[in-house]
Amino acid sequence: MILYLCNNFHELNSLLSVNTPNELFSTAKGFCVQCDLTSRIQLHFGEIQASFKVRDFLAFRRFINSIDIHSKIFDLSDESDYEFVEAPQLNIYHKLTLCELIQLRELVNGTHFAIELNSLLHQLLFLETESV
Repeated sequence: MILYLCNNFHELNSLLSVNTPNELFSTAKGFCVQCDLTSRIQLHFGEIQASFKVRDFLAFRRFINSIDIHSKIFDLSDESDYEFVEAPQLNIYHKLTLCELIQLRELVNGTHFAIELNSLLHQLLFLETESV
């Protein structure tokens, strides 16, 4: 157990604050955090920095997962080497290589898993406290 001693009230308050971004998932290429203050998921991937409402994040995830990477890998045309990733409501317009697309998919799916896991744990803990 680690005990952290605070020098003043402001430092203690910042440690206990729930209004800070909480990391949901990270990879070598990016990370996602959840801001408790705004209830948004903030994605940081290369030059892409976007703040999603949960509903918009799920729609973005569906879009990323709907891209058929397998067929693009075996397609020898130059057009299949890149994919345009767009989310006009969030001002996201980026041309990604297939490797970047795979890395973005890993980040988005890992973040989704973390959200689902947190939700499940919250439900279990909430049910546990109700039954006590």
